[in-house]
Amino acid sequence: MTLYGRSLMFIILVCLFTLISPVAADTPQFRVYSDPSGASFCVDYHCGYSTPDDFAATPNSWHTITVSLPGYQTWSDSVYLDDYGTTVVNANLDPNPASFGYLDISSFGADIYVDGIYHGNGDQTMPLSPGGHNLRLQKAGYYDHEEYFTISADSTTSLAPGMTPYPQSSPYGDIQVQSVPPGAAVTVNGYYKGTTYPGDPVYVTQLAPGSYTVSLSMPDYQTYTETVAVQANGVKTVTAPMVPVAPGPSPDTTGQLTVGSIPSGASVYLDNSYRGVTPMVLSDIPAGSHAVVLRQNGYQDWTSSVAVTGGGYEAVSGTLVPGSTSQNPTPQPTKSPLPVFIPLTGIGICAALVIMSKRE
Repeated sequence: MTLYGRSLMFIILVCLFTLISPVAADTPQFRVYSDPSGASFCVDYHCGYSTPDDFAATPNSWHTITVSLPGYQTWSDSVYLDDYGTTVVNANLDPNPASFGYLDISSFGADIYVDGIYHGNGDQTMPLSPGGHNLRLQKAGYYDHEEYFTISADSTTSLAPGMTPYPQSSPYGDIQVQSVPPGAAVTVNGYYKGTTYPGDPVYVTQLAPGSYTVSLSMPDYQTYTETVAVQANGVKTVTAPMVPVAPGPSPDTTGQLTVGSIPSGASVYLDNSYRGVTPMVLSDIPAGSHAVVLRQNGYQDWTSSVAVTGGGYEAVSGTLVPGSTSQNPTPQPTKSPLPVFIPLTGIGICAALVIMSKRE
């Protein structure tokens, strides 16, 4: 092969590498993909983003990423973010089954996790895919309750598991976290533990006695950090007063919206655009009136409106009524294109290399 041929081959390889390789980020971030693409995703339950896209988060810590799309089962996983570069997350979504079964659960005020996905607290009847599932209940002052259960199509499984309180000799203590306003992501010693919702604090249970750093963060508010001492058989309560970030030269024209439902896991449509599943926190919502629709398998659609103020916080929650789902066409999620800088960077490098090779 001639020198020119080798140079041309090198140019082609560089172009291909540039086009398919993620570009290193200045700040640590997740790059979230899904199959199929165009799904809504949340990082620590801060939602409203569409795959594929990037999301910057606190480095050297674990974060919960949840991906959802109408017609598919919600995907969720805990992912560690390093202190450099980009961490790629790939979510392969499974289609909804032909028919659902239902879990009728009495949680006695405990936080409910099914297959690692948070479902709020309180009594509710939620649709689940047929097959085996893992249940975890958490409540301050009690041992975590875990059990395996099965769901059959078109039938209801009822659970009312009791929770065992700590004895006086228990080696564990707990932290109970709430924020004013709600909607803050809670981390303890760098591990994401949940998001505060109206009337629903985050329970961090079965902790060894010692010192713990509790941090709460939410868009447009300063991060709140407190060091707490956990004692055996004790519950330490943290109520964080979230302080708004000082306004810039222009008034804030967007606000934050928390959306909940009973049962949880309902699809959320804001102004006819799919945004994810409940419970969720939506940031950067334009000030003004917005239409909210909650849609869940086996339940009637729930509709309402909410007024969002610039720099403010609003909460909306709906109790769904069993019945047929609306036959209106399901709005499709807005798809985010691949970051435009990737192909542009590749094209620019390729063009420059070709010009240089011709000059030589």
